[in-house]
Amino acid sequence: MIPQKVLYINAADCSMRVEEVKDPDIIGPLDFALKYANTEDKFFFGIGPLAGSIIPGSRRMIFCGKSPQWNNFYISTMGGAAQIFFHLNVNYVVIEGECKEYSVLKLKYEKDMLTVAFEPVDAEKVWKNYNDKIGFYALQDYVYDKYHSEYDNCLNTFGKLRILATGPASLKTNMGAIGSAYVTNDGPGNADTWAGRGGIGSKLVQKHKIVAIVYGGDYASTELHDKEEINKFFLDKYNQDMMKKDMEVTVKYRFDPKVGSGGTFGVNFTTVKKWLFSFNYSSVYMTDEERLEIHNKFIVNHYLAQFNTETIQKKQFKTCGEACPAACKKMHGIYKKDYEPYQALGPNAGIFDQRAAEMLNHHVDAMGFDAIQAGGLVSWFMECLVKGLINKEDFGITRMPMWDWKKLDRVKDSMHNAELGVEIINMVLDSKYNDIFNKSIRVAAKKIDEKYGAKNSVKAKDLAVYNAYAEEGCMVPNMYWALGLFSPMPIMGKYFQYYKNEIVEPYELGKKNVERMIKEFYSDNGGFCRFHRGWVEELLQDIINKHFKLNIDFFAHHKKLAQQINQHNESVFWESERVVDIVKEFYRAVLNEKPDNKDAKKWLAKFEKDKWKAARECWEEIRRGINDALKD
Repeated sequence: MIPQKVLYINAADCSMRVEEVKDPDIIGPLDFALKYANTEDKFFFGIGPLAGSIIPGSRRMIFCGKSPQWNNFYISTMGGAAQIFFHLNVNYVVIEGECKEYSVLKLKYEKDMLTVAFEPVDAEKVWKNYNDKIGFYALQDYVYDKYHSEYDNCLNTFGKLRILATGPASLKTNMGAIGSAYVTNDGPGNADTWAGRGGIGSKLVQKHKIVAIVYGGDYASTELHDKEEINKFFLDKYNQDMMKKDMEVTVKYRFDPKVGSGGTFGVNFTTVKKWLFSFNYSSVYMTDEERLEIHNKFIVNHYLAQFNTETIQKKQFKTCGEACPAACKKMHGIYKKDYEPYQALGPNAGIFDQRAAEMLNHHVDAMGFDAIQAGGLVSWFMECLVKGLINKEDFGITRMPMWDWKKLDRVKDSMHNAELGVEIINMVLDSKYNDIFNKSIRVAAKKIDEKYGAKNSVKAKDLAVYNAYAEEGCMVPNMYWALGLFSPMPIMGKYFQYYKNEIVEPYELGKKNVERMIKEFYSDNGGFCRFHRGWVEELLQDIINKHFKLNIDFFAHHKKLAQQINQHNESVFWESERVVDIVKEFYRAVLNEKPDNKDAKKWLAKFEKDKWKAARECWEEIRRGINDALKD
């Protein structure tokens, strides 16, 4: 059995207790949370069993439990945050109860004693302005300034403390994220990392009245610090030592010479080409040639060129706060560039210039939103304006989107659209409109349709792109044009699906989704960053089994987790016509590349004959494949 401890905290009476985990089936945080903390009134986060090792990528913090946004068990992860958490000498934290006032939770382990304290804070005042910053960034600075001296005696190899903080989105919507940055001697840095998906920040603030957590400790361990022991695992498997193998599998996230760029932003925007989403996914109605023209003119020759000049060529790379060769945080000044946020709040919102995208992305982060979810809402609202479904004056909006791509000024009009995006984000948080938008795009679209109705047979709901779960669960999909990302899986918005833009028969796709979900669980349950999955999915089982003297079949173990999560799968068939069209045009786009693909021909013909009937069949076949793959 892996030695593990859990810290239970009651926010209502400030009590705490530490217990050993005596369940032999608990490998990591997913196991524990699903079994012991999967309710609306419990907040869970923790680290993997190798977080104290010298293995790169092993220090990811895992948040999981019942999601207020998805309405099912959900997993959200944060890079580097386990580096300091390990020094608390516990593996997991379970928070129950609600503080009397909005508070900062302080955790400290010093001289063999773990202490828990709550400090009241006027969060809304701090969010408005502190250190000339707003939102999450203001609160993070406030917590550092007020409490960092209390952690002076903590270990400082990679910083003495870490701060998890939220923004106004966590108080006023179900889309709130939790952010954190590696803390230096000068305070929180710029390479902020996010546990974004699933609305976990909203759960922390609204269920427990905790707006930030600060922690640090002096617990030390040399377990799995022996390079010879660790290298033996890699040498036996790959005939390479640990660092060489890790450098090999993380090349995309550092710098890929084959692409001439690096990081998710550089590699994905280089290779996406005709598969680029833009203008609220309406690009799917364009020809391949038109999408390639947009990619060449606006991405390759400007948006990506700016990034390569400012970030890649100058090697502005940082890590999440742990020693890691990937150095995946691609920076330009205070701005961190990742593909998904800079796509959702970039081309998909009609923004193709770095200065404009920086402004909007930074504002969304400051407000503490899940950037992908916010990007989906912003681009959808923009198209509602373009299509005349709503009046901007009714929502306090002062401008209309500049969305005619053939006339678009990629600098001036991008900034115009980014400024509109900021207005939309502020509108969502405004008490005048918050009751429409606080439960995300799915509920908002239906409320707008109730008020305005259709125009030219178009409804707001039919422009909204999301996966639906149960009555109100909603997740804007990851920013790839792939059928797998619109699957009826029990957890969406993660990479628990087969997400390549190639044709797989829907039934087989469902089975491939399950295999990917199970393999992705290796990283999350092990506390690893998925950027290292190239070796984690092959070797982690051996490391854990041999080091802890166990005999666990990782695939079988994590399949059971997937079965439990899928047990009451309440995925809802596609509600939006735009989603159905994305699927339909996906088949056409593949067929244009591979005219002899029989499956693409077959499904495109079905969609052209009756797209809703074909969509239902496609969705049901994926669901059948998922269910069959999860059978014993």
